[in-house]
Formats: sequence, structure tokens, C-alpha cells
Amino acid sequence: MGDLAADILILGGGPAGSTAGTLLAEAGFSVTILEQERFPRFHVGESLLPHSLPLFERLGVHERVRKLPHTRYKPGASFVVADGTREVEYRFAAALPPAIPHAYQVRRDEFDHMLLQRAQEAGAQVLEGWEAVSPQWEGKRLCGLLVRDPEGHQHLVRFRAFLDASGQESFLASRMGWRFPYPKHRKLAAVSHFRGVWLPPGDASGNITVVLTQGGWFWLIPFADDTVSVGAVLDVAAWKTKGKNPEEVFRQAVAQTPEVARRLANASPLLPFVAVQNFSYRVTKMAGDGFCLVGDAAGFLDPIFSTGVFIATTTAASAAEDIADALHRHGRVEAADFAPTVALTRMLQRTFFSFIRSYYDPDFLAFFFHPRPFLQLPAAVTSLLAADLLRPGRRLRVARFRLLQTLALVQKLGRRWKLELVPPLEATPGASVE
Repeated sequence: MGDLAADILILGGGPAGSTAGTLLAEAGFSVTILEQERFPRFHVGESLLPHSLPLFERLGVHERVRKLPHTRYKPGASFVVADGTREVEYRFAAALPPAIPHAYQVRRDEFDHMLLQRAQEAGAQVLEGWEAVSPQWEGKRLCGLLVRDPEGHQHLVRFRAFLDASGQESFLASRMGWRFPYPKHRKLAAVSHFRGVWLPPGDASGNITVVLTQGGWFWLIPFADDTVSVGAVLDVAAWKTKGKNPEEVFRQAVAQTPEVARRLANASPLLPFVAVQNFSYRVTKMAGDGFCLVGDAAGFLDPIFSTGVFIATTTAASAAEDIADALHRHGRVEAADFAPTVALTRMLQRTFFSFIRSYYDPDFLAFFFHPRPFLQLPAAVTSLLAADLLRPGRRLRVARFRLLQTLALVQKLGRRWKLELVPPLEATPGASVE
């Protein structure tokens, strides 16, 4: 067993790890990114958000993202009820100003590989096929990581700072007992890529489309070659009743959702169906002496609003700044040095989780599908869908969304006396979250 060393060790070569690796390598630190898989590899989470674009500019990859073979221009998001009788479109150009009017749909094998290559170009060492085995502690300080190389040999990697960007594996939190599931929001997804999916006319064909179904929802994410990522997100209980085969579960969910069945009537899958698991967990400790958890490693609830890449890259960039600042100031990284990243992560999770919880509330959905222009409520919702949470004025934008939640509460109370402000929806995701 031979020891290795780096200023910063990053576990995970996805968007979070690549972002932090690029920024820290460009700041002059020695960076090693440890990745268990070999890129390119399949991954879900293909729909990006507009307010990721400023960070792409900072990383120097915006044009690369735009020119990837399957990248498609994304002007907004469409939401449709199960039978197709109601639909609402939120276009990013209509967000509260100054709006970023678009984002992109990307195939994650291409997108993630490009970001990892960018980190290598910046000077980060990338070790693919390497597996993390166990953390090494000196008191409360994380000082090393025992790893296994592709040939099965073990090594101890020592570092000055560690970033856990291991995604939903959540390496450090899982091993240290900091990860806890949301027991009333246990979700799994069955997904494949299709050819021949019906798409709406005009530039709305580039939207992500979310279709409600009873006890869950579908995503439809189109790519530049008119192939489409389609996923069914359902309660774990639904898997137990429908079977454990992801294709079987997917087909049964389609059969119960007329709008999805219509759009897939002439479509055929291009990839084997994949079951994506481990949704919905919180992490109680995000940082300590010498380490920080970023992206999905720090917690995850639901993919319904495509927030994964935005949270991953945003928190990773923040953690990279914390590390660089701490090492330049006093040559060590303490838990307190990660306070800005922990606060940012908590804010993003709190805001988006609140939005996600509301989406599983039938009374909130009634207003979501009937947007009224007063107090710029549709624009405020669009701003949240675009992830406009980093600029000044965030509290005012979120306050308008809170008003929509209040209207949903009024609707809930009014139903006791058969008083409804807007018509309810019949089929809804219907899950509650603790």
C-alpha cells in the first residue's frame, strides 16, 4: 500500500466535484478527483436551470455546454395533468427581471464528461475507477481517505481539505450516521431514453414537461436529436404493488396516465430501463474540520424541479472558495471556514424543499395550474423554477411564493365548507413529506 497526497481530495467526478476541482486547480492548489465510475456514463438529471449559466461562464464551459451533440435550448417548463386536460407553461423569459430567458437540456454522459475534462485541463488529477473505502480521522479532523485502485490495491490519500461530492451515495454521511431518510417521501424512478415521443409544436418542444399521475409524476426531457429522456417517479409502495422490474413498473404507470400514453404511443425505448433509487434523505452534518459535503452528498429530496445540477455546482463553487480562503489565511481548513457554504446549502435546500413539498399538496397545485397575475405571482414562481436565489432581493421573490402557499392553505380550510377558490385537480402526486 502506497500513500498519496494532495492539497485537496475530491470524492466524485460529477458536476459538483468537477466544478470544485476546476476552481481549486486554477487557484494553484494540487487537486485529486477520485471517481468510482469511468466517464462517460449514464446519469439522470438532464434538465438544467437558467441560473446555472453564470457559473458556466465563470468555469469557461458555457459554449461547450451549448455545443454538446445532444444539447437542446430550454425556454421553460410545462406541467400537465394526467389526462392532458389542463396544462400550464412557465417560460423563463417571464420571470421577475432581470430574467435569464433560457437554460439547456443535456445528456449527462456528455455534460459530466465535459466538466471532468475541464477540471483536468485546469490541472486537477483525475483517478477513474478508484473506490473510497473508509475515512481516516485525527480526533475530529478528517485527514485522510483509504481508497482502492482499479487493480484492487489500497492506498491512503492524505490531504489538507476534503470535499465529498459523491452524489446520492453520500459516502461520508452514510458511513458516519449523518444521513436520514424522509420516511413519508420515499421515491424511486424508472427511466429510459426514447425515440418517437410526441413533442409540442414551436419552441415549447424544448421545454421539460412534467406530467402528473396518481401518486407520482413523469418527466419528459427532449434532446437535440429528438430523443427524449422519460422517467416515472413513484412512491416505493407503488413499486411493491406493481413489481420490481423497472420496465414493468414504468409500463403500468404509463397505462394509468393517458397523457403520457398519448405522447409515447409511437415511441420506442433506446436504452434498458434503469431504476434510480435513494431519493429523499437529509444530512445532519455538512462540514467539519477539514471536510465539507456538497451537492446531493449533503441531502436530496426530489428531482421534480431539476435542481440537482444547480445545487451541486453552486455549493461546490462556494466550498472551493471557502477552502482557498482558509488555506491562504491560516494554512488549515476548520469547520468554521465552511460556514458560508453550509448556510448557502441550507438556504437552497429549505427553499427548494418547501417548493417541492407544496407540489405534492393538491390545494397548492390547484393554484399552480391556474396562475393569476396579481402581485406578479406567476413571475415569482417562474423565478424559483429558474433558481433565481443568488441575487439580492431573494426574500421578496420568495415572499410572493409564500403568498401562493397561503392561498393554498385558505383553499384547504375553505373546502370544509365547500368553498373553493380554484377547481381542484383529480390526479396528483399525493405524497406528504416529513
